[in-house]
Amino acid sequence: MSLGKVVVFAAGAVVGGVIGLIASKSPVVKKATKSTIKASLKAKDWTVDTFQKAKNEVTTMVKTAKKENKEDKVTA
Repeated sequence: MSLGKVVVFAAGAVVGGVIGLIASKSPVVKKATKSTIKASLKAKDWTVDTFQKAKNEVTTMVKTAKKENKEDKVTA
């Protein structure tokens, strides 16, 4: 790789970093970032809640099936 390509890459990285820094200080970007984080936390909470409900339902079904199997063995 030539020195010119490295310099162009480094300059692009610096410019990109400066633009990112300036954009992150914008109130619009801060508000959008905050909204995105809030939405992702809500989605996480919903996912965990749904998983727990499904897990509890399956656990109940397994217990019921085991109980029925024991009752079937006793009556057989």
